[in-house]
Amino acid sequence: MSPANQDTDEGLPLEGLTVFDAAQGVAGPSCAFLLAQNGANVVKIEPPRGDWVRKAGKKYGDLAAGYVNFNRGKRAICLDFKTEDGLAVARRIASQCDILIESFRPGVMGRFGLDYDTIAEDNPTIIYCSVSGFGTKGPNKDKPVTDVVAQSFTGWMTLNKGNDGVPHKVGMTAMDVITGLYAYQAVSTALYRRATKGVGKLIEMNMMEAAAAFMGQKIIEHVKQDGEITVLGAPTGTFPTADGSINMSAREPDKFEALSNLIGMPELVTDPRFDDWDKRIANVAELTAIISEHTKQKPNAYWMEELDKLDIINGPTATFDDFLSHPQTDAADYIKWIEHEALGSIPMATIPGHTPFEAGPMSHAPHLGEHTEELLAGFGYGANEVAALLESGSAVQFSS
Repeated sequence: MSPANQDTDEGLPLEGLTVFDAAQGVAGPSCAFLLAQNGANVVKIEPPRGDWVRKAGKKYGDLAAGYVNFNRGKRAICLDFKTEDGLAVARRIASQCDILIESFRPGVMGRFGLDYDTIAEDNPTIIYCSVSGFGTKGPNKDKPVTDVVAQSFTGWMTLNKGNDGVPHKVGMTAMDVITGLYAYQAVSTALYRRATKGVGKLIEMNMMEAAAAFMGQKIIEHVKQDGEITVLGAPTGTFPTADGSINMSAREPDKFEALSNLIGMPELVTDPRFDDWDKRIANVAELTAIISEHTKQKPNAYWMEELDKLDIINGPTATFDDFLSHPQTDAADYIKWIEHEALGSIPMATIPGHTPFEAGPMSHAPHLGEHTEELLAGFGYGANEVAALLESGSAVQFSS
């Protein structure tokens, strides 16, 4: 049985599908998380030491924020792949699954007898998604990868240079999440193909390819503009205010004129440095400096009110606390506060297109081996067999 439906009375679109989730970290688990939230029965398979992301950051027992966020709605079984019995259980589960997601280095699943070719012999319609760092080809194919390596290797960090001119990592697992999203769309389209043609598929997903796809526009711009930073229009960006900063876009001619009038400098519109789109881009540094001298004289609230009157796109540079406490966040259900048994009250971001989270199976991230006995029984193991697996350590059941 999959976790209880919290979306509609008609059920969720992937109900009835079973997912073998042997991925760790963020990229693979985030793909499996989205499958779970759409109704799939996701079986999270972990070694006795657990998914490493359980220990990433501040720990709450065997949980951490990243693990909770990307493993909601799953059930967990703990198997020791170093034992033949543990591997035998994994192979049985794989033979009965619709989807398999893994994130080992290339070749590891083959050594376990869990590679696509082996599994597809008994389960030819399986959709097998293999997530790696560099892919299965090339000189780097066997190298381990983390999010920061993906950001640095692909040039992403050059888009985030500090005032010191040094590229910096974006302060979240951006490449992992992007890879997970691309994996989810690939699995989803493969499911449709299976439904219409009755065939399975091997999906080879890797973080570098996902990062390149996400940055496709910037890569083209870099090559065609000899590495120069692209300015899409001006004035746009972040401007200082008396109590912080504000972000706005007034690049359209009528908006630029309205902004020029607002700051008391209507002559900017006819200034030969700024009197057309291309000139404003060419002289963006000068234009930004002029506008900034005016915006820093008054607070955010003033500029937001006045810019709204002129229908000029704007927003303050907010903190997480600002975002969480804003009435818009509450009214639109961007965030739902859930009482968690280990973490206490936590904010859970609503998945776009889904209803907000509520307390229950869909918002619960499992403890290590929380459902081991239940899942073993569900995949056909008798009580004596379950007891033997637990006794030998080939399988582990969570105990609080």
